[in-house]
Amino acid sequence: MIMAQTSGLEDKMDSDRIVHPWWACVLQCPDCRGEFVNDSTPTCSRCGYQPKEANDFRPSHPELRNVSFAPLLNCDPAMSLQAIETSRPALTYSGPMPGRDSRELFSVLSPLPMGRLLDLGCGPRDQATPAQHMGFEYVGADVSGNAPDLLADAHALPFRNNSFDAVLSYAVLEHLHQPFLALEEISRILKPGGSFVGTVSQGEPFHASFFHLTAYGLLSLVASQPDLKVARLWASHDTLASLSQMGRYPRVTRIFIGLLNKFDSLTPWLAPRKQMWPAKEKEIDRIHRAGSICFHMRKSFPC
Repeated sequence: MIMAQTSGLEDKMDSDRIVHPWWACVLQCPDCRGEFVNDSTPTCSRCGYQPKEANDFRPSHPELRNVSFAPLLNCDPAMSLQAIETSRPALTYSGPMPGRDSRELFSVLSPLPMGRLLDLGCGPRDQATPAQHMGFEYVGADVSGNAPDLLADAHALPFRNNSFDAVLSYAVLEHLHQPFLALEEISRILKPGGSFVGTVSQGEPFHASFFHLTAYGLLSLVASQPDLKVARLWASHDTLASLSQMGRYPRVTRIFIGLLNKFDSLTPWLAPRKQMWPAKEKEIDRIHRAGSICFHMRKSFPC
């Protein structure tokens, strides 16, 4: 009898995970975007969707969604890079160190009003501590795993429009099979004036990834969402550093690539013409050679 009572208590605690956290009030059906009714077992009032488990809000039978594309590229990526900020942000974040270094991303967010933050593709949920240290209400979502607060698919997010002040995605976009659709979802759930910050792979080797993005690719992706504007792009680590640290090459080869990366960083005089470039051109050159690119996007206010 004691074991049965304990089990019942655990079941109630599991149920409470979706009823009482702050993010329960912004949930909606990931299949049809209908409203949930019945707090004890959320049920879509339109299509009858119910979460598979207490915190599993992945779509079951999502409606077909269309993304419109202009037949011509509606931005000049080279000119856009000249117009936006491409320097590394000042490192102002001084809180707890996350498992994956996101200090530059939180430094970008630090001057902005705090509010609700979605960590999309949260993995081990290691960004929760720095986000909460800064004053954000944090929720971590991922498509699988035991660490996330809830399971969700970036292509059909179970959140209402204009629900979040910030979205963080650390090395996520390259893992999505439809990044244009996912970016539309991110734009939808962001509040006007909200920020989308993160990193995306460019020169890193394959790691269960679909679309690695260059700076041009990122600008093209953002151009598909009229409410999103790129505020800043900057280089993370160099491609040579990525190839030396991530798999796919034999260990000895990676050691030599690492040595080559150090040699390259210590011998800028081998490219004397580059040394005469203005700072802006050097920043853009580092972006084009980066293994990973960092970004900050803002959602515009309605006219």
